[in-house]
Amino acid sequence: MSHVPASAAEPQAPLFTESDIVDHRRIGAHLRPPASQAVIDKSVAACISAGLSLELAETLTAAAADQQQLRRSLRAPKVQRFGSEEFTYIEFDVVTWRVLPSPDNIRFEDEHARGTIGMPRFGAVEGEALLTFEMDSAEKLIDAMAPRITDMVDNNPHVGSILDRGIETPGWLSALRVTTDVGAVTRLESTDGFGRIVASHKGLGITFKDVAWNLRPRSRRATNLLKDLVEWAGSDMVTDEQARKVRCSIMPNARVIIGFSAPRGFDRARRRFVAHLHMAPPMNFSTATTLNAKANAAVDNLYERGLLPVPSGMTAEMVRDILDGSDREHGLLADQVAVLACGALNPHPNKRQARAVNEAIVDLTGAKPKLEERTQLAAEVALRGFPADKRLTALRSSLDRAWRWSALRGVELTCTDPLDLLPEALRELVQAGDTAGPATAELATLASYHLVGGRTQLLTRSEFGGRGSNTEPQQIMRQLAKTDVGLRQLCQIVLDGRAGRDPQELAKGTMPEDKPIAGAEPLTPARLRELIDLSDGEGITHDSPEDRFAAALKEFQGRLDDLHAAAQEVGDVTGTDGVALVDTLGYDNSNVRNTLVEITDLVSEWRGARRRADRMRADLDESGNAR
Repeated sequence: MSHVPASAAEPQAPLFTESDIVDHRRIGAHLRPPASQAVIDKSVAACISAGLSLELAETLTAAAADQQQLRRSLRAPKVQRFGSEEFTYIEFDVVTWRVLPSPDNIRFEDEHARGTIGMPRFGAVEGEALLTFEMDSAEKLIDAMAPRITDMVDNNPHVGSILDRGIETPGWLSALRVTTDVGAVTRLESTDGFGRIVASHKGLGITFKDVAWNLRPRSRRATNLLKDLVEWAGSDMVTDEQARKVRCSIMPNARVIIGFSAPRGFDRARRRFVAHLHMAPPMNFSTATTLNAKANAAVDNLYERGLLPVPSGMTAEMVRDILDGSDREHGLLADQVAVLACGALNPHPNKRQARAVNEAIVDLTGAKPKLEERTQLAAEVALRGFPADKRLTALRSSLDRAWRWSALRGVELTCTDPLDLLPEALRELVQAGDTAGPATAELATLASYHLVGGRTQLLTRSEFGGRGSNTEPQQIMRQLAKTDVGLRQLCQIVLDGRAGRDPQELAKGTMPEDKPIAGAEPLTPARLRELIDLSDGEGITHDSPEDRFAAALKEFQGRLDDLHAAAQEVGDVTGTDGVALVDTLGYDNSNVRNTLVEITDLVSEWRGARRRADRMRADLDESGNAR
């Protein structure tokens, strides 16, 4: 597992010296001796009176260090809103051996998305602030959590401070029912305090297995642990190990969620809530983890607003589960998932879908995303089949750039065979129009996945961007899609990619074939760029004025895409403070302004001419005579 700096989810704290060690008695004052059954029953009744289920009531009561404090907190619950979610919580001191290190932690978001973690996502009990988690084997769960807990202990610089000072910053906790082959147990889980809980368990000398099953409420082992801690808490004659255990036994003023109001289940609401806590302001999680957290939030928002693109034969729930990584047995090919991701997360900027994606990101980070952030999210989702290593950065960057071609925004997945898509794309090319048609967009998106994710990455970013003779991925895709030769080559790339072959270069005038082609040379990045240069003057010959007009409009659209990309590059240039220079220095060029006005006037005239022609046709009878 790739290491994520602990500062990504833990509050910053200085490195303490021996003189900073907290007196264990100060923390131990929060502990109370084991309560009688009558006191326990009174606390359970108070929880039920506050509207909690018996399961939640018993869980909270078992976790409370002070039963009177728990009952007081139930009389004054608090509410906090995060975006569209509202959480009701109570604050009380929680004993840390009742809190599980969460098996669905934000640090694992990248692994969950890639299916490499070996653990499911949380579910939830409908209408309750109660999470559920099911695995067929307790041992498998223990084995899956062990390396993640070890990584935290070994690499979190704040573990030492918790051993010496205890938990100084309280965290949010949620109730969790864990079901395995040994039955069901309900504990609290470290909603946003994974590192703090892991550190406290190290100090107590207990394990994940102990918290889940060995230290059962009211069991002899749990009772003896509490008795020992209470005894040590009031004594100044203790060993260093005993003092450390006392310091690590309490999360003071923990915020325990007991209710919620959200347009989604508690599992998804809690996931968004945790992402909100750690990404506003943005924290230094790994890029893959951050992008996956944003993408999942965007997918949720699109689903809840009824804006997810749903191919024929599928449901919105199926699309959501595919895009957030929950469903891995969906039957779609990897390039088809890429089309689905591009269509959902890379919509046209002026569409409701784009606003929904932006809203989800703003909700998490507090910052309005740039236009290209949607293509980054889409590329990350499309490439979840690849490990989150150095190569992924190059793959994601190239696919992101390819999908900035405006024709691919909002592309629709039809699951049509590439050999059937090709003739439709060729018809679209002949008929032209002001943008690539849906078949062309789908074929190009399918091919872009294989151009980036094949055994040899053929589609790469230009080192210096799309300026001068440099060619960016979006320009390559656009050039390939503007000729019949290029469209056939795109189809061949898809066929070869699906078959696990290196893409073959099609000879001019030949048709794609789903097999190794005799004498065909494999494509290389350099040869791909050569083909783009060769294709500049190789469009389909247009004999009629209408065809020449359509070609001119297509060229005009391409120039607009180049202009848009150049404008984006202006906005990407930042000063030493990270602020875009165009925002501070501005840009005012009268020639540019006048040219843009002239273009706008021309386009307005073109649109007006079309409307006048439509009205004129409406005034003509079938014989062509005016009425």
